[in-house]
Formats: sequence, structure tokens, C-alpha cells
Amino acid sequence: MDKPKTPFSWKRKRSHKKGMDRLITDQILKAFFHYTTDTVSISDMDGDIILVNQAFENYYGWSLEEVRSKPSCFIPDDLIIETRQLFEAVRSMGVHITNYETIRKRKDGELIHVTLSATPIVNEAGTIIGASCITRDITDRKKTEEALKATEAKYRLLIDHTQDIVSIYDDSLKLIYVSPSIEQQLGYLPDEYTPQSGMDIVHPEDKSLLLAKQQEILATKMPLQFEARVKDKEGKWISFEIRGIPFVNDTGAVQNIMLVSRNVMERKHSEAALLKSEEKHRIIAEHTDDFIMITDTNGDVVYLSPSHERIHGNRKQSGIVTLIDVHADDRPRVVEHFKKLLSTKEPQTCEFRYHCVNGTTIVLESKGVPIFAPSGECDGFIIVSRDITERRNNEDLLRKTEKLSMIGELAAGIAHEIRNPLTALKGFVQLLSPSLNEKKMYADIMLSELERINFIVSELLVLAKPQNVQIRHISLVDLLNNVLALLASEANLNNIHFHTSFPESPIIAGEENQLKQVFLNIIKNSIEAITGHGAIYVSIRLLETDQVIVRLADTGCGISEDILPRLGEPFFTTKEHGTGLGLMISSKIIKDHNGSLHITSRKDEGTVIEITLPIARG
Repeated sequence: MDKPKTPFSWKRKRSHKKGMDRLITDQILKAFFHYTTDTVSISDMDGDIILVNQAFENYYGWSLEEVRSKPSCFIPDDLIIETRQLFEAVRSMGVHITNYETIRKRKDGELIHVTLSATPIVNEAGTIIGASCITRDITDRKKTEEALKATEAKYRLLIDHTQDIVSIYDDSLKLIYVSPSIEQQLGYLPDEYTPQSGMDIVHPEDKSLLLAKQQEILATKMPLQFEARVKDKEGKWISFEIRGIPFVNDTGAVQNIMLVSRNVMERKHSEAALLKSEEKHRIIAEHTDDFIMITDTNGDVVYLSPSHERIHGNRKQSGIVTLIDVHADDRPRVVEHFKKLLSTKEPQTCEFRYHCVNGTTIVLESKGVPIFAPSGECDGFIIVSRDITERRNNEDLLRKTEKLSMIGELAAGIAHEIRNPLTALKGFVQLLSPSLNEKKMYADIMLSELERINFIVSELLVLAKPQNVQIRHISLVDLLNNVLALLASEANLNNIHFHTSFPESPIIAGEENQLKQVFLNIIKNSIEAITGHGAIYVSIRLLETDQVIVRLADTGCGISEDILPRLGEPFFTTKEHGTGLGLMISSKIIKDHNGSLHITSRKDEGTVIEITLPIARG
């Protein structure tokens, strides 16, 4: 019996393997379709989406049902027409689209950058029956590219607008770029600055240096810095500080060299001015009468001014600071001030006695000031000492003069009180003398002693009268300038500045030394009332009554209103070591010159003293 015939018996045997291959291929395609991270969508010839993979739903947030009901839901409104035209070309003409960059919209409204690849789907007959679309998220890449473009734009903006000249050369040292700042710095337009002109304007002595540094950058691949001179368009030589920076490619070779050139002419001028200033200060230090000493933080002497030769006999340039020549009684005070200088890093002033090499003892006023490095750390100390022996002697003399004047005042009072009863005693003795007879000898002895007492009283009155007084015409401005010049050094030591205003130069009549004593007392009081730093203002003003007012104002500690009325009383003072006689004597001198003295003051607001004097007639 013949086997039944089947129309596909031959093909069935061959199609078994072909069916298996197709099954495997379908499984691979399904796995790719469902598990790929790229979004995949299938659309029919009408443009309706009939299938999407899981990645599509996860990425866009739209389900297949939502996309079927609204095919353009994940396409921005302004790109719908463009997208339809693209896929119309795929479906109608079989166009393949690869990595087309566009924008898609998620369900939450976020716009994302994607690359789109679309291909036509054909059947076994080769007829296009739909289209497939694969999109890949490139949002991060786009952000990176935009950030890179923004960075490049910033650097380009920086280079184009920096005052430094930026020039870039290739590995053969050919100029390929120069920044626009070359016009501002040298006067050349960027187009005028060519490789040939670039070397022509370099100083002949610096050309070889420039080429050598460029070769060094190529060889070492390391940045370096140097200086060179370049001629501007007007022919002047400009000094530039140049920093060379290599650009290394992926192979490790130098591809470009960038030179950043900064104009340092202003710095050069400043350095020259600094050197000149240092030279001036060195001359001052070498020729000043003050004793200047600089030490490091360990107390080692690093500099001594030549003026030390007068007290040391030689000029030591090294060694440790010692106190062997300081008076024994003053050493603890000097040590205390120096320790305070070390701990507080604030200026300190100390006065002490010093034994010179010639055996004499002088009084020094030393001011120690810390030297700070740019980092803010203390780098050492500078100690300036001034010989104030003569000033101290003058002050002692002034104090003695005040005491003598006070004795005169007391003597005048005593003489006045004694003469009244003395006159009565002498009169009654003379009256009784004729009636005493044998006792007349005793009356004569009493009269003789009374005459002796009268003589002593007359001698006391001499103390109260000014001696060698010479009244003459005096220029008030000259007198004030002389007093200020005398006290200038003391004011400078105390960081006090004098400010004068003398619009007129009146002539007064008086005893010059006495008036000087008045202004010395008052200005010294102002200096002693100022702590730290301050100012004393001295001015004159003419009145219509042929008088002149001298106004002396300071920025000192001031005087409280409750003790202001007592100023000028004998032995009343607000100073620790004062006697209270200076102002009393000053008031008497001004009064003797037919003038007046008026004081106004407030605590912590300073003091103002106004002295009114008559202007000399004729």
C-alpha cells in the first residue's frame, strides 16, 4: 500500500530546522525587545503605535493604552509635525534614520534629549507594513556638552578681556593666537602681531632667552616663569613677567604652548621707589642722633646705628642684647617693658639710666616696636632710644624755678603779714623810748632788732619780685613757633601732632622768657594728658578790642567739671608727680601782662585754654 502523499512532505523535513531557527530568533528578538534599556516602539502604516517595550513605559511613564489613545503624548507640541514627516519618509520611502537628536516629553512634563533611530518593517514580500523606533537618553551627555561649551565660553571671555597678553604657539613655535589685550598693552592690533613681528619687538638681549624657555617647555613639559622686554608701538621697552604653560595631548607630547605675559612696569617703578625710599631711610638711620637697634625674636642684634659708637665706644653688629650697662635700679623696669613687648606685640616705651663708656650716665627714652612679616607673624623688634638727659635737666630746672616762684609768693605773703605788727611794735618802742631813762639802752636794742627784722622782710619781698625783666615788642607767632620747636621731639615720641593756624602775626609787649614759660607749661600739660596718639591745635585770632586770643586745644583725657574751678590753686594738681605751681605761675604771668587765661574742659573730650593778650601799640 502506497504511503499517502502530502503536498509538503519534502519541505517538512527541511522546514524543521528552519522553524527551530525562527523560534530561536523570535525568542532573541522578544528578549531584546522586552529587556533592552533603550525604548522601542512599533507603529503601523497609519502612524498608530501598536507595541512598546517595558523600557518605553518605564522611561516615558506612558502605558501602551495611553499611547494608543494619544500617539503624540510623548512628543513636544512643536516637534509633532517634524516627527510625522520623519516617520512618513520611513513608511513611504523606506528611509533609515540613525542617531537623530531630538527631544521627547515624559508623563511628568520633563523634557529629555534623545537620539532616535527609525527603520521600516517589511513582510516576506518586501512590502513595508510599519516602522520601528528606538530612542536612547542623551540628557546627561547634552548637559555635559553644554557645560563644556559654557566653560569654553567663560575661558574665551576671560582670555579675550584679560589685561594680560595671552599668546598660543604650536609645537614648532609658530604663533596661532594672541589675545586682544595686546592692543591695550603694546598698541598693536592682533592682526599686526605675526610670528615675524613677534620676535622683532622682543628686546635683542631677551630673544635667546625667550627661545630657550620655549624649548625648555617642550623638553620638560613643565610650566616655567621668566621676564623679558618687549617694544610697544611707540618704541618704548615694556617689561613683562611671562609664564609658559604646555598643553600635552593624549600621546604625552606638547601640542601647544601658552604664554601669559603680565606688564610689570608699575611693579618695577614701585621697586625702584622702594629702593630709593630704603636708601633715604638708611641715610636717616646712619646719621640720626637716636640710637636704633634691630633684633630678631631671639634677642640677637641684627643692626646697630652708628650713633651707638658714642655710648658704646664701638659699633657691634652681632650679639645678644644685654642690660649690663643699664643702671641697676632701672633693670627690672626695662625687663618688664621688654616682656610686655614680647607678649602683647604692641609698642612699649621705657625710660632708664645708662652708663656710657666714658663713665658718664645718661637718661634714655626707648621705644620698642614689633616688626611683622607679611604672614602676620612677628619677625623681630626695632628699638629706638633717645638721649633725654638735657631735657630731664631742663625739666628739673623748670621745677626748681617753679618752687622758687612759689617761695616768692609765700615770702610776699609772710612779709605782708609780718610788716603790719612790726610797724606797730616799732612805733610804740619809739614812743616809749624818751620815758625809759636808765632803760633807754634796752629800747635802743629793741629798735635795732626791729630794724633787722624789717630788713629780713624786705629781703623776702625781693624774692616775690621778678628780676631782670625786659619788656619789649615780641612777635607772637615767632614766640609760639619757638616753643613748638622746643617741644616737637617730645610730641613726636608720644605720637602727638601739632596743628597751627596763624593767619595774622600780631606784635605784643612783654617779657619773652616769662611768656615762653607760660606756653611751655600749658603745651607740656597737653602732651602729658594725651595717651596713645593725639593732636594739639594752636591758633591765634585778633579781636576788635586790640587784643589777640591764643587758643590751645588738645585731644587729651580732659578734666572733670567738679575740679575745674580749683585749677591754679597752689599745690593742687591732677598729675601724679605734679606740684600744681605751673598753672598758678602761668596765670600770674598772664595777669602781669594785662591779659587773661580761661580754661574749659570735659572728661575724655580734651581741654581748651584761651589766653588773651593786648596787642602792642605803636
